[in-house]
Amino acid sequence: MDIIIQISVAVIAIAFVVLLYFLVQAVKTLTSTLEETRKTIGQLRAEVTQISVDVKEAVHNTNVMTQDVRSKLKSLDVIFTSVNDIGHAIHSFTGAAKESAASITAKLRRDRIAPATAKEPSVLSVIYDGIISSVRIWNKVKKI
Repeated sequence: MDIIIQISVAVIAIAFVVLLYFLVQAVKTLTSTLEETRKTIGQLRAEVTQISVDVKEAVHNTNVMTQDVRSKLKSLDVIFTSVNDIGHAIHSFTGAAKESAASITAKLRRDRIAPATAKEPSVLSVIYDGIISSVRIWNKVKKI
């Protein structure tokens, strides 16, 4: 019976040694993996630091560009206001010119309806033709 106990103890000892061997191998693998992970995390920290510096610089440049664009747009506001005022002035002028032309044409039509005694065209009919032609040209230019 002593031999069975001794063989059993020997088998247990061998199993324990084998178990320790595989346990040591697992710990070595785990250690190398942890070391590699530590290196990777260190590299990531350096890269994140660099990226954060780049992002801060990009945000700063964006803010500078935004301020520049805003100042330029403010300077353009004056120009657009002036263009708007010029447009209103031209619109008023053309409206007045149309009214004058319409009243002159109406007067000339009334004068033309009256029978003319002279055979040569009068000064009024020449003016009337000129105004009518101007109004037609104006309407064509306006359509373009």
